[in-house]
Amino acid sequence: MFKLINGIYYSEHDLDLDHDVIKQEVINSRDNPEESSHFSRPHQYDVDMQHTFYEDTNLYDKTFATMQKAVDRVLYNAFGPDRFEVEEIWGHIIPPGEQTMVHNHSYPFRDGLGLSWVYYPHAPKNSGDLHFMVNVDGNTTFTQTTMKKGKLFLFSNYIMHFTPRNASKVDRVSISGNYYATETLRNELAIDEEFKHPYWKYSGRI
Repeated sequence: MFKLINGIYYSEHDLDLDHDVIKQEVINSRDNPEESSHFSRPHQYDVDMQHTFYEDTNLYDKTFATMQKAVDRVLYNAFGPDRFEVEEIWGHIIPPGEQTMVHNHSYPFRDGLGLSWVYYPHAPKNSGDLHFMVNVDGNTTFTQTTMKKGKLFLFSNYIMHFTPRNASKVDRVSISGNYYATETLRNELAIDEEFKHPYWKYSGRI
């Protein structure tokens, strides 16, 4: 399902996963980091607590593989095979009273072409929904999503976004990821002079 953000779109997808198990695996990977096998993020105590990396945690092999398979399926259905490759996937834990500052995920991508996503294995009430922030002609537009258990949000790696204060009494757990465009997709976009490719919905060139 596509949702409009001032000229560009994000999409929502329902994942058929064991959400409760995945949530616990993210928490366990924070509590026992030596067992985590995919290290794309520094340990929380190795970075400034004002940095977005502070809330991040690396994932166990099994969690990484489960999420990659699920997101790969979404991307396959939307774009066909071999259009995107995984760059990184990590867990995100926001304690009560904390929030995620405004940021985007543009830094890891080749040629600036990529998509990012966030998945919620649970949705505590008042724990803070995902907000997108887009500036057009000097005017800033905020678009609020509605967090739901099992929901995946797919969006451009360049979109600024944040989550407000977690006003619940429990940790808000999510998993995020970045995918970059393959050579196949970049070649398709290079000759798409009328911008009809579905990728442009996310980047704004439609």
